[in-house]
Amino acid sequence: MRADNTGNAASGALSMGAPGAGAPYSQLLQLKRSGPEPLCYQLAQSLERAVADGTISHGTKLLPDSDMARELNLAVATVRSAWTYLERKGLLTRRRQAGTFIR
Repeated sequence: MRADNTGNAASGALSMGAPGAGAPYSQLLQLKRSGPEPLCYQLAQSLERAVADGTISHGTKLLPDSDMARELNLAVATVRSAWTYLERKGLLTRRRQAGTFIR
């Protein structure tokens, strides 16, 4: 891992939980705040699409729930609901003390 000139860590998606292209999740995961569909479902669908089209790679470690919620301006419970749904579908795996990963 290396640090860029701003002091931020810079490395591959697997080690830092960043999407493949280095773009923030808030740009990759599209949510419509004013719509009939619950945000947790929108988040789950958006992540599924990003994995299916290769924007986010299999094996990627996602940000911790609280960090993801902060980045997406969501409640932590919304992120956890989406991740639980995707874990049941087999897209995510969660490991205590290790994190949440795309399968």
